[in-house]
Amino acid sequence: MIRARMPALLPVLARLPSAGRVRGFLAGLPQRGSRRLSEHLHRMADRLAGLPTGSLAAPALPGAGHPAPAPGQEAAGPAPSLAAARAAWTDRLWEDGYLLPGGAAEIQRLSGLLPLSPATTLLLVGRDAGGAAATIVAQRGAWVAAHQHDPQLAERMAARLRPIGRRVAILPWSPAAPAFRPQYHHHALALEPTAGGGSLATLAPALAAALTPEAQLVLLDLTLGAAAAAHRPALDRWLALEGRAGPPPAQPAAEAAIKAAGFQLHVAEDAGPRHCAAVTEGWARLIGAVRRQGQRTPRADALALITEAEVWLLRHRLLTAGAIGLVRWHATLRR
Repeated sequence: MIRARMPALLPVLARLPSAGRVRGFLAGLPQRGSRRLSEHLHRMADRLAGLPTGSLAAPALPGAGHPAPAPGQEAAGPAPSLAAARAAWTDRLWEDGYLLPGGAAEIQRLSGLLPLSPATTLLLVGRDAGGAAATIVAQRGAWVAAHQHDPQLAERMAARLRPIGRRVAILPWSPAAPAFRPQYHHHALALEPTAGGGSLATLAPALAAALTPEAQLVLLDLTLGAAAAAHRPALDRWLALEGRAGPPPAQPAAEAAIKAAGFQLHVAEDAGPRHCAAVTEGWARLIGAVRRQGQRTPRADALALITEAEVWLLRHRLLTAGAIGLVRWHATLRR
């Protein structure tokens, strides 16, 4: 199982002195997304796990009180160089400033469902490091109130969005106790907003309180699937790697929370297949670039690459197995 194999990869890659050897180990990953990512990375794990390992121990997962970071975020324990390297790989995977597969195209798809214009203000919350906010301003002209709970990501957003000027405001928020400017925003886009903690039971009412009457909401978030029990070890490992305190809610419970906050649901789309296809495409593109590059790869970058691979491999497997789901909801606020 990947849970047993992946720690063995870390000391192996830590000993690699150059990008050439990393490219060799990753050669089994095609440049095209014609086969599932899980098959490609599993073969890579099989090849690497049989090699002699060095003395460098794999980083331990944080305990219950110290969750591991989500991609692009840093926990208290790991060295800053590893966190920075993971953020760099994330930018290369999904495009600069995006934290979700699909990059700009996916953000355009999601935000295109909202009636945005230069006269509207959008509440943006969840997985973004500036890419989604920049896309929405450029494509729709809307004012964006981008809420980011992670200080490091907020700094990255500020640097990326500075050329846009006042069209984007970067604001803090607390997933555990969400609160936004009341009855101010015309619409909202939430991109896996519970990834950093909290729940839809507390977030949905906070979003409703922040929106004007008849405002529309597009919410993309994970749910617990029917096959979760059959994949519990992989699910637990993935939860730890993503820094989640517990599994996401089942879809009926999530929708009950949205409706209880005053939203009328119009669409509940299974976004999992599109998401998995984008994961495969992003990794195939990245591996192709790694194979072509000629410069040396620092140790922290090699470690971060495998850490990031495990995160997305497990997510891909759990989605395709039905252990988790990814749903895109479109709703209108009824007061």
